[in-house]
Amino acid sequence: MKKAVIIVAAVILVLVLLASIAVGAFALYVGDSIDYEADERLLSASKLSNTTEYFAYDTNGTLVRVSKEAAGAAKTWVSLDEVSDTLIDAILSAEDRDFYKHNGVNIKRTLAALANYFLHFTSNFGGSTITQQVIKNISGDNDHTFRRKFSEIMRSIHLDSAHSKEEILEAYINVIPMSGNIYGVREASEVYFNKLPADLTLPEAATIVGIANAPGRYDPIKHPDDCLKKRNRVLYAMKENGCISNEEYDRATDSPLEVVSNRPETAEVSDWFVESAREAVIADLTAKYDVSRLGATLMLGGAKVILTLNPEVQEIMEDYFENIANFPDSVSDGLKYSMVVCDSLSGDVVGIIGGVGEKQGNRLYNYATALHPPASTLKPLAIYAPMIDEGAIAWSTIIEDAPKEMKNGVDVEYPKNSPDVYEGRITICDAIKKSKNTVAYELYLERGANRIYRDLQEKLGFDTLVLSRETKNGTVSDLGAAPLAFGQLTDGVSLIDLTHAYTVFPSGGELRGGRMYYGVFDQDGGVLLDNATVTKKVFKRSTASLMNKLLSEVAESGTARSITLKESVDTAAKTGTSSANRDKLLVGYTPYFTAGIWCGYSDGTRGVYSQSPTHIEIWDQVMQEIHQKISTDAYSDTMRSFSNEGIVMSLYCRQSGAFAGGGCVSSGNAEYGYFVIENTPMQFCPVHES
Repeated sequence: MKKAVIIVAAVILVLVLLASIAVGAFALYVGDSIDYEADERLLSASKLSNTTEYFAYDTNGTLVRVSKEAAGAAKTWVSLDEVSDTLIDAILSAEDRDFYKHNGVNIKRTLAALANYFLHFTSNFGGSTITQQVIKNISGDNDHTFRRKFSEIMRSIHLDSAHSKEEILEAYINVIPMSGNIYGVREASEVYFNKLPADLTLPEAATIVGIANAPGRYDPIKHPDDCLKKRNRVLYAMKENGCISNEEYDRATDSPLEVVSNRPETAEVSDWFVESAREAVIADLTAKYDVSRLGATLMLGGAKVILTLNPEVQEIMEDYFENIANFPDSVSDGLKYSMVVCDSLSGDVVGIIGGVGEKQGNRLYNYATALHPPASTLKPLAIYAPMIDEGAIAWSTIIEDAPKEMKNGVDVEYPKNSPDVYEGRITICDAIKKSKNTVAYELYLERGANRIYRDLQEKLGFDTLVLSRETKNGTVSDLGAAPLAFGQLTDGVSLIDLTHAYTVFPSGGELRGGRMYYGVFDQDGGVLLDNATVTKKVFKRSTASLMNKLLSEVAESGTARSITLKESVDTAAKTGTSSANRDKLLVGYTPYFTAGIWCGYSDGTRGVYSQSPTHIEIWDQVMQEIHQKISTDAYSDTMRSFSNEGIVMSLYCRQSGAFAGGGCVSSGNAEYGYFVIENTPMQFCPVHES
């Protein structure tokens, strides 16, 4: 018996040692990946101003403030001296009675919570200390994983060693979420009771603490009954902890829940550009500093953001799209619009409209950042420019315009053009002008889905493409002809990304910028984000020059021929219409600006068939105003035109695509086109031999 006890004890000791080693090794592994400086940075950020200022350069190169807005978390910092002892007692009683005794982690509660994780003996067990909650709140990291919990424990111990208990408690009362975008006891006290934290009664203080435990569930405005029950549980915890007497407890629990609805209104409605840029900044902050959205929002407090916005361009766009009279036959029917303008040379975004009408609030649905199928506007990027760049096709290359495909030994009509017109042998120039699906399909088969997909991702940055995805209706993929040749992408692409991609043509084959901001600076002038421009060589300059000519033909006599801007400045464009006319797009550009416009219905179930003005006419009117405005500012230093670098004009035969001879001229088949120098037709036409 004694021997058996010794063996069992030895086994237990070995298991404990092994467990200790495993836990220690895991702690070291987790510890190596912890950025304690990030926690310090976020803790400091939580004390910052709640506003973010946005600046842009005007036409004189002067930096001007264009917006000042709440960073996203309604909060006002309050010191411990400005909070009543009653509120502090409520917090400690309900959340962490051993706060002043432990080193940031309550070992007993942590072990009990760990046991509960496996045994599930209660659904309301938590082991987090106030210090751990501070870490969780400033980082927003709330994943239910062992790795996250170990990380939180180690970070809490570090925080406890680096700061006094008073500093940690002060941080806690200022960053606890209090429902919606309200954070901290100061803001909550004013919102729900129209009081300062020092003036709260006992029931009011208990209510504030109760909300913090689960703000969505215990919001006193939305869920008063649940909030009242939680308040009374906090009061019981205070009685149990010896902070209040039985009489005080009885009086407080008998009092009704009396709150006001004094939620703060946003002082300023951000325009579409500022709102879009803010989302980009938050995304970049979360990536660079490995913080949550909440952490990034805290870091934006007191920050200054320098935008790529052109204030004059944005003003022109807003004046047009906010005037409902400009959309007499469409907006009342529920048709939505968005428009984006980029600088053609830098590639940076200078103007954004996410919807029609005066913007009524912040964080509204933005049709400029939403994903839409690009339809035929994808063809120049996915098919034509790459194949010209590779020398596979030229202006005069002849392709059969015919909808014929063999399936099971039977000829079927696929793909179909829109309109349903087929012209037999046509040139690449005509195929682009008339947006022929048949030709795009033939070239898609020739180039191959994998190459097209890869280039769109790697060279043009289309990161929303779907390689393969399982759905309830089967597998979907963007490798097919419909997505890559006709632009019917599974998820789509944002108008911002699509418009930016088109700047590759007027910028000589280089994709630059795409930025909405230059940099972000903290309140001391330190650099939070340096958004330096990145230049990527996508196509040869000769390819870009030739695409400018080909897409100018679309604006001159093709599907975008109604554009009048071409009469005053070089203009190129490409139209697109998605399946069943659900989306209509135009992306066009001049040597100065590249602009994209989208229109469609929000539910995606209705087709866009006829409206006045059309999306092409709207694009034209806005771009006319923009170019009239810039004719008097810095853009007018030199009159710009599309580059002809690397291309030449040559006579060719429309029937053969070869160099035109006398027979071609006499038969009326000779025509001038543009060619990359090394791909100019050299052989005389074999059809009309002289």
